[in-house]
Formats: sequence, C-alpha cells, structure tokens
Amino acid sequence: MDKERQVKKWIKRIVHSADKRAANFLIAHYFDEIYGYVFKRTSNEEVAMDVTQEIFVSTLQAIDRYDHKKSSFRTWLYQITKRRIADYYRSKEYQLDRLVEHDDEAIDHLASTLGGRVEQIVEIGEISDFVDQLDADSRDIFKLKAFEGYTFRNISQIINVPESTVKASFYATQKLVREAFLCND
Repeated sequence: MDKERQVKKWIKRIVHSADKRAANFLIAHYFDEIYGYVFKRTSNEEVAMDVTQEIFVSTLQAIDRYDHKKSSFRTWLYQITKRRIADYYRSKEYQLDRLVEHDDEAIDHLASTLGGRVEQIVEIGEISDFVDQLDADSRDIFKLKAFEGYTFRNISQIINVPESTVKASFYATQKLVREAFLCND
C-alpha cells in the first residue's frame, strides 16, 4: 500500500474512533522529518523536541478539520509546523534566550576549536538573522533552498504555493542578501 493511502487510513481511524495506535503510527511516520525541520530553524535539540511535540499535539487536536481536498496531509502538517515555529520565536522563552550573553571563555574556546571557520559561521549567522527579518514565506523559502538544499519543487509542496512563486521569491531574497553582504564597499 502506498504511503499516502496509509496516511489517509490512519487519519480516518483517528477521526472516527480516536485510534491511539493509528495516531502513534502517523506521528512516527512524520516525526523525524518534522523534528529535523524544526531543529534546523531553532538550532537547539531541547527546543526542537518541545516544539515538535507541540506540533503533533496540535495536529491531533485539529485532525478532524483536515481536508484532503484542499491539500496533502504533509502540506497541512507543515503549515501547522510553520505556525508553531513562529509562535516559539514570538515567545518570552525565546526572547529571554537571546538576552543570555556568551562568556569570553566560551567564545575563545569556539574560536580555537573552529579556527578560520568562525568567520564563515558568523557570516552565515548574520545572513540568517537578516533573512529572519523578511516575511515568513520569503524567509522559509530562502532557508529551505540555501541552507537545507531542498529543491524548488519540494519547497513548493511544503508551503503549498506554485513552483514559479517559490523561484521568484528565492531569487528576490538572494538578490537582497547579495546587496546586503557582498556589496559593502
């Protein structure tokens, strides 16, 4: 049986009979993918685990509202995922984490451990921070393509927009990044 049909069966069993086993199968089927997506956006294992758990709780609570005629389950799940990640970045927890300063010893250790890569890592972080200031779709499209290597087609399926829109958004964001970071003469 193909995966999409199996997912539909699990969803049907969850909606009609609150089947816990089907819910466990559904979560297990998508867990690694969603956790990886969240981890790449938070860079923190503990936060990624917490947010991923919230995503699946929200998914199961709202599963009766999922409409397979409007989108695939995977697309619907990614929409929930994007909202939960945005909620995290708006949370007080995240704001407090950003205020915590790194001590000089930790920075010195990082510099000695990574040597010349520190500059590159700082630049990637600066680019990521710059892109984070853009609208959610532009940010997500750019990061999925530039940092995670997704194809335009995969991104189109994840965020449920035409591939041509994904390409246009990526190239527009790429131009902004180049202007901001490469043309600083």
